[in-house]
Amino acid sequence: MQPRAGLLRLAGMRTTVKLLGAGLLLVTATACAANSGAGAPAGGSTAPEPPPTSASVPGTVTPTLGPPPSQTVGRPTQGIAPRDDVIAETQIDARLLPEGYPRSLTRSLDGQTLILQAEEGGCRRISARVGEQTAQQVVVLVAVGTAPKGQMCPDYIKEIKIPLALAAPLGTRTVVLRQG
Repeated sequence: MQPRAGLLRLAGMRTTVKLLGAGLLLVTATACAANSGAGAPAGGSTAPEPPPTSASVPGTVTPTLGPPPSQTVGRPTQGIAPRDDVIAETQIDARLLPEGYPRSLTRSLDGQTLILQAEEGGCRRISARVGEQTAQQVVVLVAVGTAPKGQMCPDYIKEIKIPLALAAPLGTRTVVLRQG
């Protein structure tokens, strides 16, 4: 009779282990679903609820939630640099520039350098230079070079920035972009 009792005890332990494993799997799946928002109501918002507010007591400090905002170290590799100033579209006159030519300009903090941002790649080359500068406007001549017909070109695009030094800060002068 003893061997049979041992088999029953072993079968009971297997059942217990299976139940514990299934329970652990259920707890893990529930926790993952709660973190991913999978259990949110169909028509409801998945945005987190704001923390409850309490009356402010003078002389107390209210803690902030989350990590403090990080300071940008260095300059970004794409887009507008944090200290460069975007030139408003109303200050740029690109009516005489053909379609497909770059039109994105920024200026340095001191206003003495314009930066033309463009995409260049394959056999397409962009160049620019400052033309006439008056009290009312600054002319920037933009050229786009392409390969001769039939020449094969590599397939890539890169973002470039062309600095254009001015004789005086841009201020409110209009930047006129022309082909050249």
